[in-house]
Amino acid sequence: MSETKSKKYQYLLYLILLLLTAFAFAKVGENGDFIGYTNAGDLVLSKGDIFSDMFNTWPPAFSIMAVPLAIVNAWSFVLVRILWICFMFFCYFYVIKSSIELLEQQKLTYGSLFKTYLIKPYYLLALFISCRAFMDNLIYMQINIVMLAACLYVLNALQTKKYTLAAILLGLSIGAKVYNIMLLPVLLVFRKWRLLLWILLGLGFSFALCYIVFGIDLSHAYFQTWYHKIASAKHTIEHRNQSLISGLTRLFSNENITVNQFNPITNLEASSIHKIQLAVIATCGLVYLSLFYALIVKAPTKLVIHTCILVLVFIPIIVPISWKANYIYGLPAFFILCQAIAVQGASKRTTYLFVMAALALCLSNEALIGRAGMYFLENLNVLIIGEFFLFFSLLSWMHELKQREFYIVEAQ
Repeated sequence: MSETKSKKYQYLLYLILLLLTAFAFAKVGENGDFIGYTNAGDLVLSKGDIFSDMFNTWPPAFSIMAVPLAIVNAWSFVLVRILWICFMFFCYFYVIKSSIELLEQQKLTYGSLFKTYLIKPYYLLALFISCRAFMDNLIYMQINIVMLAACLYVLNALQTKKYTLAAILLGLSIGAKVYNIMLLPVLLVFRKWRLLLWILLGLGFSFALCYIVFGIDLSHAYFQTWYHKIASAKHTIEHRNQSLISGLTRLFSNENITVNQFNPITNLEASSIHKIQLAVIATCGLVYLSLFYALIVKAPTKLVIHTCILVLVFIPIIVPISWKANYIYGLPAFFILCQAIAVQGASKRTTYLFVMAALALCLSNEALIGRAGMYFLENLNVLIIGEFFLFFSLLSWMHELKQREFYIVEAQ
């Protein structure tokens, strides 16, 4: 890259970072979901019922982990939010750095990340595409980027096999917010027993934390309340919920008329809709197995990592409640595919699928098409469709890597 082009991309990177920072700190005075975090921590400190707060929809361990936020919030409403935003930025760039490290097969400093790698046009494009989901996290000050950072910490540690701390932190993240548990079946299939053991130990720590703070009886009561009244409750099909089950209900239930004033394709029983959901998930799994079953027994590390990233893409689709901010889980796939298309000569199939994914996930932004346009596209399940395109684009690229003997060479 010429020096002139390099400077242009450097200025563009600085502009993106400046706009993200300005956008973030414009939200410092707002509560978003963050008020739920501080309220949960306050209730632990005051020995109140942690689920008496309407915002608390997380497992009991999360309330304990939120206590430091509640303490700082009691001292300064603004300071705790500034610290949380800074932590979100750190996790965001940690995930980006880790994603590029997996691609470049070398450790990066944050200096080299900003001065050398993020000014490469394909990585800069991936950063730009990921901005929409990160901005949605900033708006509501959500924890999703922190959860994703825990996943990438483990995936990077897989390469060095020094994953004890990373695995324990992932286990704690599962105890705080269950989404990351979706990685466990992958590790089970690939027989990563030691890694699974450390993750389960971290999850056990989250349960032990509850028993120490709440006592055994109250902990059991909280677990039952969370499971029966929150996790198992019927979830909204309101258009902002971009999960697969919500999207299918909008398509195939008259409930959509009442909730979203939008006509469904037809009206099916709830049991039939759930069967369609299971069929879609099973089909995706079978397609993967049909392509990679021969490599599973002695799976190379890179295949395990890519499969985990494929599952991360799937998390916003499969969970019962998925807001726009949850789609940050697709961030590592953006970097893999942008680099694959620009540098490694990915096929037209992979490229077209990725372009469709990027259009659906980015151009449905309120800033581009207005709130009415965004709501209309959300009723048409635009983010779900975009994430499926991203899933199959990554799967297509993984199949190309298999054909190039990328995984086989590593296993040898």
